[in-house]
Amino acid sequence: MALFYKKNAASRRDRGEGKTAANWLEHDARRGRLLETAEQFNLIQGLIAQALQLPVGHACRVVGLDNGTLIIAVPSAAHAAKIRQLTTTIHQLLVAKGQRVDQIRIKIQAGLRSSVSTTAAAAPNTRHALGEQARGALLELQQSTDNQQLAETLARILEKNQARRQS
Repeated sequence: MALFYKKNAASRRDRGEGKTAANWLEHDARRGRLLETAEQFNLIQGLIAQALQLPVGHACRVVGLDNGTLIIAVPSAAHAAKIRQLTTTIHQLLVAKGQRVDQIRIKIQAGLRSSVSTTAAAAPNTRHALGEQARGALLELQQSTDNQQLAETLARILEKNQARRQS
């Protein structure tokens, strides 16, 4: 019976079913590209948020990058108008940081909220604490990633989750 367990554990490892999301994503080329794309979107998102004024920059969401066309989602027409005024600035910043962006398209998504307002607007009773296994996986990903912005985001998630568990 123990031999059967060891064989199954080894076969799970061989298939890339590790303990973390990063292990799972890095296991094959298709999932690896997904992780690379997410990291690239996260990087571009951070660059835009840093470069633009707080309410506008944090309301943007990078939703696509296809053949040099960056697609940014915003929550309203007012945000779209402001971002359209700043497309040259955004483009120059991204090119200076090594991103291949030829064109920027703005997409209005009415339900989209900025990260600042989303955190403040969420009702405390709708939040749930993470399970022990999820916390462990997020902590391991935070410690093993080379992406500083991702590590900081994971640290905030873990910190907020710890506060929820204590209350």
